Amino acid sequence: MTRRSGASAVARMLGLVGVLALAGCPKAERTGPFLSVSRQERAAVPRSAVPPGSIALALGGLPPEEVTRLRERLEDVSDAAVRRAAAVLFDGVTLAQDTAAPAPDAWLRALPDLPALTAAANVLGAPWNAPGLSVKLGPTCDAAASRCVPLFVPAADSDDALVRRGRALAWTLGNAARLRVPGASHAALLRSLRGAQTRPSGTIALVFGAPSGALDEAELDLLREQARRALTHLAPDAPQRPWLDAIGAVRAGWALPVALDADEVLVIPRLSALARLQEFHSEVDLAGASL
Repeated sequence: MTRRSGASAVARMLGLVGVLALAGCPKAERTGPFLSVSRQERAAVPRSAVPPGSIALALGGLPPEEVTRLRERLEDVSDAAVRRAAAVLFDGVTLAQDTAAPAPDAWLRALPDLPALTAAANVLGAPWNAPGLSVKLGPTCDAAASRCVPLFVPAADSDDALVRRGRALAWTLGNAARLRVPGASHAALLRSLRGAQTRPSGTIALVFGAPSGALDEAELDLLREQARRALTHLAPDAPQRPWLDAIGAVRAGWALPVALDADEVLVIPRLSALARLQEFHSEVDLAGASL
C-alpha cells in the first residue's frame, strides 16, 4: 500500500508484523513498476468502451458468486423484455413500462458491478492517454519519458503538474493499497475486504489476492449464454450492446498488469472514492480490524 497513515493503521489493527506498505520499501522503489509520463502532440486515440479483458478482470476482483448473480440479473431483465414482447405480439396491447418492461436503466443495473467494471477498465488502460499526455506502465522507466515515478510510492507535494496529471490518468493503480500479509491471515483478510466491497456506499472496487486467475468455466458458460440471449432483445444501436457483447465473449482467465507475490493483497478504490480517499484507507483498516 502507498505509504500513508492508513497503511500503518492496517498493520496495527491486524496485529501482524509482516503487514507493510510496499511503497515504503526501498526494494519496491528500485524494481518498479514505474509510471512514465510523456507529453504528446497528437490527439488521444479513441478506445473501445469495454477494453479487452476488463469484464473478466472485474469479475475476478469481485466475490466469486458475482458471476452467478450477474447471470441471474440478466435473466430477470431478459424475461421482462420477453413478457412485454409476447403481450404486444399475441394480445395486441402495449403494457405499462413499469409493470412489464425493464426500466431504462435496468440493463445497466444488470451488468457487472459498475464501479468494478470502471476500475477494471482503467487498470487495463495502459498506456493511458489524454490530450497532450501519455502515461506508460512498465518495470523500468521509459527513456523518452518527460517524467518517471514509482507507481506504488505516494504522491508528494513537490510533484509537478505533469506528474499529477499522469497519476490522475492511472487513478486505480495510483491509489491502490498493496499489502503484504502472512499466509495464515491472507484468506481471512480477503474475506473481510470482500465483505466491505459489497456495500453500495463503500469505496472498494476490486480486491485481488493473486496476480492472475480463472473464473468458474461452468458458470461462465451459463453467463455467456444468458448475455447472448439478452442481446436478442436490444436494438442494434442500443448503448448496452458493447457490454453484453463483451460478456458473451468473456474468457475465464484474467491477469493484472502488475506483479503480486503469494502473500500480497491488492485493493483498488472506486472512482467515486478519489474524492474521499481517507474513507478508502479507513475501510481497508476496518477490514483488517475485523479479523
